[in-house]
Amino acid sequence: MRCYSRHMEIAGWLHRLLPKVESYGWGEGCWVAHTKMRTAEHHPPYHWLGRALDAVEAAGVIDRIRAALLKAHGANTCEGWSERDERAQDVLTAACAYAWAGERLGQPLFVEAESSGLLLVRVPSIDAWLAPRRLWPARTMESLLRQLASHAVEAASELGDGRGRILYLDLNLDRGKFARDVGYDGPLTEPLRQGLKHHALERRLGWVLTRPFEWGVPIEAWY
Repeated sequence: MRCYSRHMEIAGWLHRLLPKVESYGWGEGCWVAHTKMRTAEHHPPYHWLGRALDAVEAAGVIDRIRAALLKAHGANTCEGWSERDERAQDVLTAACAYAWAGERLGQPLFVEAESSGLLLVRVPSIDAWLAPRRLWPARTMESLLRQLASHAVEAASELGDGRGRILYLDLNLDRGKFARDVGYDGPLTEPLRQGLKHHALERRLGWVLTRPFEWGVPIEAWY
């Protein structure tokens, strides 16, 4: 694993990237605000998320993540359990995909997808492209599988006919719904592993499947 010159906790990163979001404890409100109160201790998703942002800053492209977070979430505290929170986490998944690509494939770049405006990751040295996507909270496995299929279709469209095309799929960081244990419970994870393999192979995509933000220790990678 590459060592970076500094490490900042996710709380510190969010204070820096979204300074106008107020901090407060766990509850029903804004995810960004709650996460500003969290540490990585005993919480692998926040450890790996902080490391991802370290990697993005080390590459000199942290402003791309800042701009994307402002676009996705807005500068101020949201009402919580909202689309703004989910889209902010989508941006952070893109940072994780960037860090993963830097460790495994070569020096990456962020590129904005023309169709969706979401961040893609490109590794020019090997002509590889990644479409970072994340499953949002859901009440049923069927809903998660529908999301997965939709992400595969979108990734295949956005990545075109390039040589190395990878769907980077991050499981959601849930707060009390059905998918809370997906990724950490084998029987719950297996349908998603099989669904991802099916849809990715059908569209000639490689894939990476991770627990929430845990880019350094993927559940599975094939590319």
